[in-house]
Amino acid sequence: MEKITEAISRFAVGLSGFGIILMLVLVVADVLLRTFFNVSIPGNDTIVASYLMVAAIFLPLALLQVLDENIVVDALYDRLPTIVQDLLDVLAHLLAVLFYLLLGWIYYRVAIEAFEVKEYITGTWNVPIWPARILMPAGLFLGSLAALVKTALAIRNLIAGTPPPPHQSSGAF
Repeated sequence: MEKITEAISRFAVGLSGFGIILMLVLVVADVLLRTFFNVSIPGNDTIVASYLMVAAIFLPLALLQVLDENIVVDALYDRLPTIVQDLLDVLAHLLAVLFYLLLGWIYYRVAIEAFEVKEYITGTWNVPIWPARILMPAGLFLGSLAALVKTALAIRNLIAGTPPPPHQSSGAF
């Protein structure tokens, strides 16, 4: 399950990276068109903000969990006994699962409502944003899956009595 979760997480990061590159191209093209031809790309602001930025922020959440790259303060953690570190790891991963699931469920409901009304933003062109609404809950649910896998690993460490992995960048990716 670990390898599958990591593969899905890396794929989501790949999509996010593609979105960032596309965002860069669209913004630069829009600036150049405005500067030299006094023309802008219709709906560019909406596409960048509603699709590409949301993808860039939420799709990488799962890989952050997989690689233990979340923000941590371990000034006290390193001085605790291994059993306490293991318990804290289980608790932290469980809280992450609950947090991601709660937010994912809330934004899933928002996405369903957007799908039902075919939400769009009116501007030069009417840009449909209802398809983009699924990116946020998708990233959050992937994050909860990764946190659930990390919870299982932390429980396994707790039962086996093995020390938890260090809270530092693995250098992987």
